[in-house]
Amino acid sequence: MDFKKRLKLAGGCAVASAFLGSFLFLFLSESLRSLAFTSVIAAAVIFVVCLILIFVLEGKPSKVRIPVFAAVIVAGMIALFSVTTYEIGVRMTFRPHFDEECYDELSDMEGKVEQISVDGISGWRLFATDVPADKPRPVILYFGGNGEDSSRKIDYLIKNNELSFLYSDYDFIYLDYPGYGLTEGSPGEESLREFALKAYEIVSSLPTTDAVTVLSYSLGNGPAVYLASSDEVEIRELILLAPYNSGYDLYNSVFNVFYGPMRLLVAYKMPVYQYASNVTCPVTIIASSDDEVIPIESSRELFSAFTGASTNFVNIEGVLHNDFWTEQTALEEIEHCLEG
Repeated sequence: MDFKKRLKLAGGCAVASAFLGSFLFLFLSESLRSLAFTSVIAAAVIFVVCLILIFVLEGKPSKVRIPVFAAVIVAGMIALFSVTTYEIGVRMTFRPHFDEECYDELSDMEGKVEQISVDGISGWRLFATDVPADKPRPVILYFGGNGEDSSRKIDYLIKNNELSFLYSDYDFIYLDYPGYGLTEGSPGEESLREFALKAYEIVSSLPTTDAVTVLSYSLGNGPAVYLASSDEVEIRELILLAPYNSGYDLYNSVFNVFYGPMRLLVAYKMPVYQYASNVTCPVTIIASSDDEVIPIESSRELFSAFTGASTNFVNIEGVLHNDFWTEQTALEEIEHCLEG
């Protein structure tokens, strides 16, 4: 088989691999389907490069042709792997959601909830049940997980009586991240930091807001700690459910390979530990040694980073990551913080 045929065969294999990858993405998950286009584009690029090599390297000695050809194919595969890994990481970290059914239900609850829509940021305010409407009251500003949205969460709180302590003396406010609910924009590390500051500005400017307590869960702990570290805000208390030390820990909890050069493929780096050192308000961390998503070691590392704040660490054994909002012990810890 001459070099030209070998090159065509190798190029064909590379293209076939890329197309096969695209079809796998189509069947794996709806959230990954857009990655199929990445594979298709990569296949087209590899094919064009191989065609160019056929003409450029024709007549060259094999000791030149083979290394060049091999280098191009390897580089193409590394590039495809890197782009794919990066994009999968983004889709695992952010899962924008909008529950239209819950949104419609809340829209009919006049006087109990209020929709907030300011400068492209949207969400809901659940009014305190034990405080007159025109009287000042403290506020819980909530930063949710990657699969939550404000409509579903507020509807969930209303329908579960054991959670009524969250909005008896407090207004409970949940504003959606960029790309979530009806909030404009796209989720990302920088957009979440900007969102956190804007969310606080919206909440603190409400005429009945007395003091702001920040409650966060999972993904929301990053922007929550960043907000509390700002000199421009005044947070009464910071309550963190299943927090992480950095975005690298989130990635390594799924695939423990993101070290050295592989760290470049982490889209959501969020160095929460750096922000923690500037927090001065009281902090309570509620974590679980059985959390299968965020290792408790990551939560403990973050705990040690709060050098300028009074910090309490609570380990609740036997609680999986998605069970913090149904575990009675965790809810009692949150209630204790709010009462204190």
